[in-house]
Amino acid sequence: MNLRVCLSRRLHVVFVLFVVPASLFAVSLVQRNLPVRPADAELPTLIWDVDLKLANTLPRNFRTTDDPLKESEGQPPASTGLVELHASGSGEFTADSLKLLLARTHGPVTVFDLRQETHIFINGLPASWFATRDWANVGKSHAAIEADEVARVQSLQPGSEIAVRAGEPVKKGSADLAMPQRISVRHASIERDFVATDNAAYVRLTVTDHAQPLDDEVDQFILAVRALPENAWAHFHCEAGLGRTTTFMVLYDMLRNATRVSLEDIVLRQKLLGYGYDVLRPVEAGNWKAPYIDDRIAFVRAFYNYARANPNGRPQIWSEWLTSGAL
Repeated sequence: MNLRVCLSRRLHVVFVLFVVPASLFAVSLVQRNLPVRPADAELPTLIWDVDLKLANTLPRNFRTTDDPLKESEGQPPASTGLVELHASGSGEFTADSLKLLLARTHGPVTVFDLRQETHIFINGLPASWFATRDWANVGKSHAAIEADEVARVQSLQPGSEIAVRAGEPVKKGSADLAMPQRISVRHASIERDFVATDNAAYVRLTVTDHAQPLDDEVDQFILAVRALPENAWAHFHCEAGLGRTTTFMVLYDMLRNATRVSLEDIVLRQKLLGYGYDVLRPVEAGNWKAPYIDDRIAFVRAFYNYARANPNGRPQIWSEWLTSGAL
């Protein structure tokens, strides 16, 4: 056989065995199971994001990385670098609960708002527009979502009225049981302006509930972490303070500590802080969330490898690392 042909064939085999599988895996991380915008997204329901009876308490599922860790199966979890994270997480807050939250922090605070769904504040209370699975904004760009929120705030002039339903029954499919409450608007604001009144910085990441974050949002997260001031405090929140919040607290912990703490230990300690939410635990087969959670688990595992190679998000951002073939 011609030597040149033989070498060419061998190189082709090497390409197939090593290059193609890596590239296919990288593509799969973009998202194998794409969320689909539901039919009721055109007419979403305006709901309160909190139980109004708890508006003057700390937000749901609040925790900080200063909190003591409970033992897991009789063993103390790894704590290396945890207190130095200076981070916290929670569900959505109100005007009063934001003040209580900030009182538990120290240093300059940056709020990482992880919600893709359209949400604003009306009279100091958080409200959002809900469609099935909370996917009303699936497929919309980050800029379009924020522009929509600005437009909705501008439409709510002082003295205008708006109907808002309790969130829990609407999410459980019992909207007919949640009588709309007529609200007279005194003031309305987007979250960026809302947190600025308490001297907090703000970063918006539009992450689909139950799904892995898209690559461009991960890049923006890393760039925001790079830009944090010295002695910064990072507060992460979604709507309930569990899935997206715990995921990003794990990612933040990885950026700071992946070179010295194992993936399993980082996930475990954030689970212990985060009310038992385990970002590596799949849901049962047949659950509609299962394929999206599986994608997110694969992403979290890959991000740990990224963070080990790029401590504190340097030198490469996520998408650069993916396209470099390092995965």
